[in-house]
Amino acid sequence: MTKNLKLLFIHHSTGGNLIKYGKVRDLVREKLQNIEFWDHGYNLYPIFPRLLAMFTFHTGLTDKNGQITGEDFDIVLSNNSPREYADIFSRDPTSFTLKQILNHDIIMFKNCFPTTKIESDEKLEEHKKYYTQVANSLKKYPDKLFIVFTSPPLRLEVTRPDWAKRARELANWMKSELIEGSKNLKVFDFFDLLADKIGENANMLRRDYCPWFSRDSHPNTKANREIAPKLAEFMKDISGNIR
Repeated sequence: MTKNLKLLFIHHSTGGNLIKYGKVRDLVREKLQNIEFWDHGYNLYPIFPRLLAMFTFHTGLTDKNGQITGEDFDIVLSNNSPREYADIFSRDPTSFTLKQILNHDIIMFKNCFPTTKIESDEKLEEHKKYYTQVANSLKKYPDKLFIVFTSPPLRLEVTRPDWAKRARELANWMKSELIEGSKNLKVFDFFDLLADKIGENANMLRRDYCPWFSRDSHPNTKANREIAPKLAEFMKDISGNIR
């Protein structure tokens, strides 16, 4: 009998919307019956945590059935930045936060769209440096499978063509150079699924995936519903790497 594996998805609002509107948990249950899909949003508020979690993404840990557990792992991530992930995964595995994360068989994590506001080549290289530190740290846990998302793109109104071009370069680098020599790290190209490839809107959030508010780069409901099945299929395709 195949044992059940626990997956933890670390995210903030963009990932939360993918779960809520894309029904990722249900899709994974259908395609990969032996995987329990748990997720972790922002840490809980100290006062009325369960009540406030209903209206925010401060949900802490949510279980395989989509129920808020009332716990969190003290995962401090401002915008899920590569620098902060580099810090978390470089800690001693007995430290509270990393120990709780490593209690899962599959760890899936992502950065939010502020990561793709890359104003300079120096900032691009800084992101690459921190992602490289993450990849090197994960090699210490060959019995775990890690899935990192490329960061979602910004919409036209809040970015510039050169920033967006660097965001595409970062995503392409993650798919190729970042995972060289890593047997337990896979990349889900969230950026490419959300971004246009050509034209004035190249490397920016597709117009039909933009929400109504002109400054908001959260992918809309249509985007989440179309991409969630692709994520579930991606996980099914790499299931042979899950021990």
